[in-house]
Amino acid sequence: MSAALHQIAIIFIALILGFICRKAKIITEEGTATLSNLVVKVILPFYLFNAIVTSRSGVDAGGVLSALGLSAGMFLLSGLVALAVVPLLRAPKGDRGVYSFEIMCGNVTYIGIPVCAAVLGEDAMFYASLLNIPYNLICFSLGIFLLAGQASFKRILNPAFLASVLAVVLYLLKVPVPSIILDGTAFIGQATSPCAMLIIGSVLASVPLREIFTEWRALPYAAIRLVGVAALVAVAVSFLEIDPILKGVLILMAAMPAATNSTMLCTIYGGNRALSAKLIFISTALSIITIPLWAAVYFG
Repeated sequence: MSAALHQIAIIFIALILGFICRKAKIITEEGTATLSNLVVKVILPFYLFNAIVTSRSGVDAGGVLSALGLSAGMFLLSGLVALAVVPLLRAPKGDRGVYSFEIMCGNVTYIGIPVCAAVLGEDAMFYASLLNIPYNLICFSLGIFLLAGQASFKRILNPAFLASVLAVVLYLLKVPVPSIILDGTAFIGQATSPCAMLIIGSVLASVPLREIFTEWRALPYAAIRLVGVAALVAVAVSFLEIDPILKGVLILMAAMPAATNSTMLCTIYGGNRALSAKLIFISTALSIITIPLWAAVYFG
């Protein structure tokens, strides 16, 4: 429990720093857009590649396919939840895509991977990184459509997705990767979570403070994202005979706050990034309470 709280608190500090830097004009609007592009297209791919190829989990091809299938099933389940509950929120028509995306996809990368590693051990990073393959497929196809009303097959073949697939192939074929590449990707990838949260903080700083807390739909949304989806996934996996670490990863990932990628994608492709930033801020703040509770209940 304390490990999860520690990780979330560290990440939240970076968000607050981004807010301060934007207010102090250290980070500008143009800088926010540039940093978003850099994280999505360069830094994140290095992070995912390194997390997969350096894994020592010993999972075979069958285990990889099982993990990918169950991860896709988790997103499908959360997508069905979004279809059912977003109309009940009565959000403006232009905002429904943002709510749908943020219910379907949690922060499985920037918070999810380090939290899974902290709670379940380093072996969990492998499953958590695999989960990012279907996530990236959704994020850069349906996700961009929901957030910005755009869709393009070329965007599915994005650097993060391609880096993850390449890493899985190398892992399964047991191809040795030179240490200089492993060290280099690890060094660059370490910037992923800090940069992502600096971006969110910067976007939040451009929104009047009172507007952040007057988005009343954010509270029922957070309850669905942090508790409802996770509870459904926990019930579903309880009937499966699978690796306990994979089961734990699926539950924790389902309990993650709003996906940080939404604000970066809205910045790059257009969309209501202010709303996405509000949902991220509020759900991340509340996850300081909910994620440690999930960790305590299921993993002691």
